[in-house]
Amino acid sequence: VGETLREEGLPTPVTGGGTTFLQAKTANEVLKAQERKLKLAKLKGELIDRDRALGLVFRLAREERDAWVAWPARAAALMASNWGVMIADHGVLEPAMRQKVREAHVRAQLEGLAKVRSGLE
Repeated sequence: VGETLREEGLPTPVTGGGTTFLQAKTANEVLKAQERKLKLAKLKGELIDRDRALGLVFRLAREERDAWVAWPARAAALMASNWGVMIADHGVLEPAMRQKVREAHVRAQLEGLAKVRSGLE
């Protein structure tokens, strides 16, 4: 009772003094109002199921981890091909050229990951 009243900014029972009937009734009404507010928010779609949200977060994190784990094997051949073209064109492969190719492939990977849908819609 004291905690509920305190949360609402109402006077709380004195320690050891007990709770009055009025304080208990007020706390009960406050709790019922909070419960109605939660039910209404859920009906409006403003709340989501916590377990579902946690499952979704773990699924998305696992998918992102797996995408990054697989990325080097996928991107290595493409980068080597790009570098081969650069060597053929310029006769040499400067560090800045390697960086430019790596950056392009990392950006492409990030763009692909940004398109992941949450599944909450």
